[in-house]
Amino acid sequence: MRYTKSLKGSVNFKRVLRQGSYVSGKIVAIYIRKNNDIVDENRLGICVSKKHGNSVVRNKLKRWAREAYRLLENDLLKQYNIVILYRKEIEINKLDFNALKSEMRDLFVKNNLLYG
Repeated sequence: MRYTKSLKGSVNFKRVLRQGSYVSGKIVAIYIRKNNDIVDENRLGICVSKKHGNSVVRNKLKRWAREAYRLLENDLLKQYNIVILYRKEIEINKLDFNALKSEMRDLFVKNNLLYG
């Protein structure tokens, strides 16, 4: 990802979850918080609960979220901390990448983070 670094540390995750704005869809919830410390990049964090499956399934979901974000990255505004949480109600067997990508695009538009 060209304009994005990884969001690290539970303190940073908790700050985004508590103080940030969020939009929720059927598959994921996206939390966003403005970060004035960085100028021309975003920081991305992805959370998948152990209830979604074993490590293979969880890593697959994280890869899908990272790839969907990467495809949308050029159209996103900069200077934000972003946390993507998979919802607990989703059925992993019925989930596909295109549905995830279109929902993430819609949620970024709702949160006024996507332009272009």
